[in-house]
Amino acid sequence: MLQLEVPLPTVLHALRLAKRHGRTVILNPAPAAPVPDEALALADFLTPNETEAEMLLGGGAAGLGGIAATAAALRAKGAGTVIVTLGREGAFVVGPNGSFHVAGRHVEAVDTTAAGDAFTGALACALGEGQELAAALAFATAAAALSVTRLGAQSSLPNRVEVEAFL
Repeated sequence: MLQLEVPLPTVLHALRLAKRHGRTVILNPAPAAPVPDEALALADFLTPNETEAEMLLGGGAAGLGGIAATAAALRAKGAGTVIVTLGREGAFVVGPNGSFHVAGRHVEAVDTTAAGDAFTGALACALGEGQELAAALAFATAAAALSVTRLGAQSSLPNRVEVEAFL
């Protein structure tokens, strides 16, 4: 699992190394920054939010139809499965087996700082345990929803027991 808080050459090296060794790669392109198409093509799962997804393409259209088109365009650049996170509205997924919307969980948000990190970390955990994508997305959506109900970044991240209770 990679994100963009380290230098891009380091991210590219890690992506190449992971793929060379047959590892599944999740790339969360945050904070929003331009990313070369090579990086997108090396990602088995790409998890941008709406703003990040649009930046990766140099623009995008609003609304769920626009999000679907944006996700499909990112997948056309080589990403295996694109999961555009939509905050309280959940996520939109475009993968090898088609596209679908994952409903969000509506909570009283107090700080969204770590929502993307919570989502992607929980997704990585669930996929790493062998969960099917739908179950992994439910787990990730729950973790992200819980994280926004608390202040801070690391301090807002829920533990497994909390996520499973919330589910």
